[in-house]
This record gives sequence, structure tokens and C-alpha cells, in this order.
Amino acid sequence: MAKVVGSKAKGGGRPAWLRKLRSRYRVVMIDDTTFEERFSVRLNRLNVLLVAIGAFTLHGLLVTAVIVLTPLKRYIPGYADQETKLNAYRSTLKADSLELQLRVRDLYLNNLRAVLRGELPADSAQLSVPLTTVPGASDLAPGLRDSLLRSRLAQEEAYDLQEGRPAGAVRDLAGMIFFPPLRGVVTSTFDRTQGHFGIDIVSQADAAVKACQAGTVVFAGWTSNDGHVLQVQHTNDLVSVYKHNSVLLKQIGDRVKAGEAIAIVGNSGELTTGPHLHLELWHKGEPVDPQAYMVFK
Repeated sequence: MAKVVGSKAKGGGRPAWLRKLRSRYRVVMIDDTTFEERFSVRLNRLNVLLVAIGAFTLHGLLVTAVIVLTPLKRYIPGYADQETKLNAYRSTLKADSLELQLRVRDLYLNNLRAVLRGELPADSAQLSVPLTTVPGASDLAPGLRDSLLRSRLAQEEAYDLQEGRPAGAVRDLAGMIFFPPLRGVVTSTFDRTQGHFGIDIVSQADAAVKACQAGTVVFAGWTSNDGHVLQVQHTNDLVSVYKHNSVLLKQIGDRVKAGEAIAIVGNSGELTTGPHLHLELWHKGEPVDPQAYMVFK
């Protein structure tokens, strides 16, 4: 049997609520048969209140530690761990990519319908989102600055790239050293009968396209079929052509060295099915097979 015995403490001028909190009590456990006192403890309301607050705080800390330091937190509704956040981020990227592909498809289909209805000419169909307009003849015609530059280069004999050799010296292509513009897989080879006067090289995205030899840039522009195109004039009446680039790093009149980056691999132009480089070599106006002089693997 437990008995609680209370005693009043002397409060003096203390407020009544504080005197009640500090009123002392004794909790006594007595044997119900012999009435012998087995256990007793002295306390007051303030002690009980402090013990309750401490127990509640300790319980909250324990629950927090279990949630933070153990895998149980994964079973809490609304909690997202790092793996879930990473999966959500990847899903967002995939959704953006799918949305872009749908936009490209819709744009192509809309232009195709317009061409079939006779509302647009056949060469105005857009195959990618960045291609918003097709340049006409006026866009590709040389401007004033281009004409002045061509005149100055002609006066300086910029295209006679003998580099210290006698003007009449001519080297055979077999004796020339070529630098592979790109390392990758050749997916389409040179075929004069099919009108394919170059080779197609597939490599890593955003790879740098390099000049096969030292020379001068004679064309750096955009065409509807070949996208961003760059042409370099070399010695011995040799011209190298780089098509379907995403970015051109050189301009007309720039001197380039062998192995110097001149463009970035891309997928521009209508006559393309994916990111690659179309490389052509022209010697004295005739196309030659680049694979006969360079190894691209």
C-alpha cells in the first residue's frame, strides 16, 4: 500500500502558485499486512514537473536519433533519400529529352504537311529546332567585308602556300603527311559512282575537328544541306572540306596549323542522320579518298 503525506512549507511572501509547486509530499510504500514502511521518497510538484519535462525531452531525442541514424527513416511517408532524389533528377532529364524529340518530330511533320499541301517549297522543311529559316542566295552571297578580304588575300598570294619552297615546286600527295581530323569509326566510305565524294566519321559528341594540314580557311559558313561547313586551302592545290559541324572555330582568312582545332562535331544540315563529320579532300579539282592517306581509328 502506498500513501502520500503532504506538508506545508513556509512560503513567506511567495506567490500562492509557487508555494503550491514547492509544497512537499512524501510517497510511502507500507506493507498492507504488517504496516511496515518499505519505501519512501520526498518530492514536490516542481520536481515532478521537471522530471516529466526531462523524460519527454529524452524521448524526443531518442526518436530523432533512431530516425536520422537508422534505415527506418525510409519508411516515413514523404521522406526522400539521396537515391530517390537522383532517380527523380534522371527522370527529369529523360522527360526533357523526350519533350525535345517530340518538338522536333512535330516541327518536321508540320513542315512536311505544308510541303505536301503546296504551301511551302520542298527545301524549306526543318529537321531540327535550331533550323528556323533556310538561307537564300542573298544570305550566301559574299558581303563587302568578305570581298575586301578576298582581294587582300589575293594580293598577298595567300593561297600560294609553298611556305618557303620555290613557286614551281609541286609535291605528290603520296609524299604529304596528313593529320587525322577526327578519331572514330568510318560509317560511310568514299564512292565516286554514288556521288559520295568523302567519308563519314562517327566519334564522341562535341569532339574537336582538327585541320589535316596547315593552310588557310577559304570558306566558313552554313548551307541547308551540309549545315556548318569549313573549307581549308592547303599546298599543292589541295582543299579539305569539313561538313555538318555544330560550331565553327575559325573564320575566312584564318591561318591554321596541322592538328589545330577548327570546328566541333555536330549534326547540322538536312543531309545528316546523326552527329558525325563528313570529310572531303579535293586535289586540283578532283575528289580523292581520305582513307588512302589517313587512319581514323
